[in-house]
Amino acid sequence: MDSSDLYRISEELRKESRSTYNRLRSIDADAQFVTDVSQMFPGFPVIGNERCGVWYVDPQIAYADSVYFKSTDGHTGNWKFSLRRANTHVFAALARHGGCLIVDSTRKGKSMPDSFSRTIPVWCAVWNTAIRMVRGVEWDCALHTPPSVVSESESSQMQGLVPRFVQSLLESGMDIGELTGSVGKPLRPIWVTRDQRLAMPPDFGDADFVPVVCVSASSTRDCSQGFMYVQGAADDHELWAGELTAQLYWQHRTELLRDRNECLAVVKRITQQCVQSNGSTGFSFIRTTNVAVGGQASGQPPACWRHFDAIINCGAPELAVDAEHAKRYLYMPITDSKRGQSEMAGAIPQALEFAGPFVSSNARVLVHCAQGSNLSVCVALAILVQYFDAQGEFRINARSEVTKQMIQKRLLWITTAYTKANPQRAMLKQVNRHFMDLV
Repeated sequence: MDSSDLYRISEELRKESRSTYNRLRSIDADAQFVTDVSQMFPGFPVIGNERCGVWYVDPQIAYADSVYFKSTDGHTGNWKFSLRRANTHVFAALARHGGCLIVDSTRKGKSMPDSFSRTIPVWCAVWNTAIRMVRGVEWDCALHTPPSVVSESESSQMQGLVPRFVQSLLESGMDIGELTGSVGKPLRPIWVTRDQRLAMPPDFGDADFVPVVCVSASSTRDCSQGFMYVQGAADDHELWAGELTAQLYWQHRTELLRDRNECLAVVKRITQQCVQSNGSTGFSFIRTTNVAVGGQASGQPPACWRHFDAIINCGAPELAVDAEHAKRYLYMPITDSKRGQSEMAGAIPQALEFAGPFVSSNARVLVHCAQGSNLSVCVALAILVQYFDAQGEFRINARSEVTKQMIQKRLLWITTAYTKANPQRAMLKQVNRHFMDLV
């Protein structure tokens, strides 16, 4: 076999690994492992980690909300505790069920993603320490990392950063006592990987901690059975899945996996059929304000007018609005792309001018975009910064009063109240520039 044959075989293997069919079959196999693990932890909610992990959780066993622990927050030498990704909604599930399973995956031959080996351990240690300081309880606040993945030296360096992270949490304005009041034991990460299956169900009944079980769905081994297995197949799904989402995959799973040759055609058909209904349906009001953030369906007329007095549509498909409501509806054609950054810069003043009269009279204002996670969050953030004080009461803030810390705290209001919020850093910069560059 000469070099040209080796190259051809290598290219064919690489092409197969990128195949949508092989990725979906791999996801299906890994999801079965997740289901098997969930049966060993009866009563524990199964929570997908955005964005990859949600693909591996069958909706029949999935918890209502997902979480977002970024692997980049756990990259070696760049460890972070993100207030934007505080994941405070998990505490209710932990208190109610005594623990939870969080599902994620990774590629590149690793047994678990950095979100599991580093980000979640730091999250647990920071919250444990903050709770101890607020409540005055004595319990374990040490950083617990998987010894087979994280060296003692790296773990020690991470532990040294915890006090600084705790201080930022304490200064954030979050009501730690209220958010965590029902959690009676310190949080402790536990790891389950597909390559090290549990021999028998663990018993945490007498444990002196609340287990946060990190389930790494994919295997480092070749699990091919009639298809080419791809470890971490759901990773970077926007690069291979097109408009196919985890929700659509599970709705049409049988049809998508039925025929390798028809898979792409099925993907195209079901995504086209769902264009009109695509988008998040939920919305949340932010703290005590009457400003809400939501997805496309939350702004669907005429039903939306039962919940809101004014609506700002940030780039979702424009819908027909009757004459009665025309003056209470603002459409801003912002694209969720690099070009959208300049569009966002121009849209913020327009949104503030429109929202002012409504928020001053305590009217209910919805800010929504197609997915409800990025564009609408940034526009709502600008409204909260401009028109509300630290207690969430209406007040027009002079630009000279606006600080980066103030913007960060308002963003924290949104991410705490609305779990789908995931604004892009580039878009958030436009909010900062609007206020800070004009001081």
